[in-house]
Formats: sequence, C-alpha cells, structure tokens
Amino acid sequence: METELLKKRKSKEIVWGLWAGLHFFGAHRFYTENYLYASIMFATTIVPTLGIILLAVYTDIEAFSYFLLWLSICLLSGSLLWSWIDAFFLNKRIETMNHEQERNVIYRIKGLSENE
Repeated sequence: METELLKKRKSKEIVWGLWAGLHFFGAHRFYTENYLYASIMFATTIVPTLGIILLAVYTDIEAFSYFLLWLSICLLSGSLLWSWIDAFFLNKRIETMNHEQERNVIYRIKGLSENE
C-alpha cells in the first residue's frame, strides 16, 4: 500500500517550486491535475502578453489600440493577482488530493482482498 501511495502522492515541494517559477502559466494547476483552471491561467497570461507585444510593435497607439493595450494589461494583472491568491490554497489542495488518493488506494486494496 505504501508503494502505491508514494506513486500517487503529490509533493508540496514540487507544487511550490512550480508556483514560484511558473505561476503565471498555471504550472502548479497542471501539476494538481486541475486542467481547466490551468488552461485558463495559461491563456490569461499568453494572450495578453502577445497582445501587448503585437500592439507595441505593429501599431500606432490610436483609440482602439489604446483600448486593447489597457485590456491586455488588465487581463495580465488579473492573472497575476489570481496566481497570488491561488498560493494561499496550495497546501490545502495538495492535502485534499493526497487524502483522496489514499482513500482510493485503500478502497482498491479492500476490493481486491474481498474478492480473493
């Protein structure tokens, strides 16, 4: 049972390392298998960043370009704020995931021993 749990457990050290280095891109959410939120975090970082770069390089700052620039900056700021707020819940999310994995392994082992 211990070997099975070690394979399935998520490490707090790894998730904090991912958050510290790549929190803008939702890497910690990908690690915790929360793919929907991870993809949204990734998109709210990549799309505005590309928008800012493209607007800065290829357009003159006019009314609509100015609006798109500020929209991109607001989205990027929101993504940053989201990732920092998300940090407060990382430990709880990992503990919940590990507890769930432990329950699944125990149920699976009990199911196998009852069938034998």
